[in-house]
Amino acid sequence: MTIQATSHSGRAAISSGGTAAAGRHPAKRNFILQQGFAEPAPEDCSIQYSALVFQPRIVLVGVVAGILFQSQAVFSILCAMLWWSALVPKLNPFRALYNRTLGSRPGGFRLDPSPAPRRAAETEAGAVALACALLIHAGFGPAAYVIEAIFLAAALAVLGGGFCLGSFVYHLLRGNLRFALRTLPWA
Repeated sequence: MTIQATSHSGRAAISSGGTAAAGRHPAKRNFILQQGFAEPAPEDCSIQYSALVFQPRIVLVGVVAGILFQSQAVFSILCAMLWWSALVPKLNPFRALYNRTLGSRPGGFRLDPSPAPRRAAETEAGAVALACALLIHAGFGPAAYVIEAIFLAAALAVLGGGFCLGSFVYHLLRGNLRFALRTLPWA
């Protein structure tokens, strides 16, 4: 299966089976591969990485708001948006917002629907958001804080280290241990 994403100029930014290394950005390249996209063109690696972490940035804001306000509603909305993104990737609200704003600028990178590893990560993150909402609703504050801390750590790992636990687990569950290990930021 070929997954294509195009830059604003319409030129193919990634293609199936590419062999070019991403040069000075191995952690960014590994993140892109871990998300299920094909080998990025070296000149597009940084901009594609920035496009792909747009969604985790918004999720991080939601996680922080949910934690600060102990808001069942915030976590429920995060759950709904993440599961919607996974179930209907062509109508992903994060992708649509990115493509209509930053992705539409000259030289911007346009995102196509998410491949399976990224959708799996969205599903897993949505499940964690639901767990937070349910724990808050049930009045299990200490348990909610533990799950919220795990959620916060996972979001920070994506943004600070280029490591997506959800996509990594997807590859492990599919029996792709070697590939999963090769996509670690430090690999």
